[in-house]
Amino acid sequence: MTSQNLHAELMKHFSNEVAKLTNEQLTAYAGGWPNHLPMAILDAIYSIQTRYTTEHGKGLLPRLKSFKETHPEAAQDLRELLKLSTADIEAILGRGKTSGTSKAQAALQVAQNLTELAPPVYTAQDFNYVNAEHERAYLSVHGLGNVTYRYLGMLLGYGDVKPDTWIIRAVQRVADTHQLDLRITSDLARHIVTETHKATGYGLRRNSNPPGPRHLAQ
Repeated sequence: MTSQNLHAELMKHFSNEVAKLTNEQLTAYAGGWPNHLPMAILDAIYSIQTRYTTEHGKGLLPRLKSFKETHPEAAQDLRELLKLSTADIEAILGRGKTSGTSKAQAALQVAQNLTELAPPVYTAQDFNYVNAEHERAYLSVHGLGNVTYRYLGMLLGYGDVKPDTWIIRAVQRVADTHQLDLRITSDLARHIVTETHKATGYGLRRNSNPPGPRHLAQ
């Protein structure tokens, strides 16, 4: 069987599995921060290897909400975020690291990179997920990669999927169950989930910014 046929078979079986999910499971994605670029950056970075929510009301999401309430201007404008120190951010969001880099420092570096572009990026209205320079401003920071950049786009309202470990495992499980000789990479997982959404409409999320694309709930 060719790789193209294998992918088609995988998508068919994955679609069947998704059809078994409840509406609650399909809409688990919290909706992101479509008008708050700094919040989306912080969320994308701090979500790396972190529990987003827990049964007891803890996890990253409550801390993000606390940050937004404590620093409402910094939550919307990168210029205001850059007025904060690493310690200011860590006091609320924690002292996590990604590949040895402080997550707070990584967020501030992304903010610095974006504000130094021409034209500069300060708010969600200035940011363009498909702009190569904007993408480079994020990916050039040590410890950040394509998976969290795609998640950043989702958080801002762009239609995409975050092919993290859980998504890759879910697609790999379907492939293994149906004895399809495939090793699921993040790119293949993203392709299968996105194409399944296009074909079935499962996981549809309506967003107001930017117009057009819609989210796949993860």
